[in-house]
Amino acid sequence: MSPRSFVKNLTFQSNDLGQAQNRAGSIEDIAVGFVNKGDIMPTPVLYLSDIGDSSRVTAKFTSVLPIYITSNYKETDIVRGQVDTPAMWTQDLTTLAQSTTWNLARDPTTERYSIDHA
Repeated sequence: MSPRSFVKNLTFQSNDLGQAQNRAGSIEDIAVGFVNKGDIMPTPVLYLSDIGDSSRVTAKFTSVLPIYITSNYKETDIVRGQVDTPAMWTQDLTTLAQSTTWNLARDPTTERYSIDHA
């Protein structure tokens, strides 16, 4: 998957360090995301608001997936900053098969969560 620019006046250079520049002539929001096969629009994974004209934003792609358990977000929320709870699980995405299934379980006695490969 590689990042893409979907707004004519924004550019994004693809490697582990990407940079987008607002050239729209006004303050804009910038979102960086990925397009899944069959989708028309990208799914944002990083959202930055109120980026000034001619300003640049830089994002570093990290291939580690952290899992957090918190009630501070809804299922469809975009995380806009640091999550204020420790990760309960991490996995390097480069070590996973393209299609991987995991089971999330909650122990009703201890109220602890676990993640196991299915």
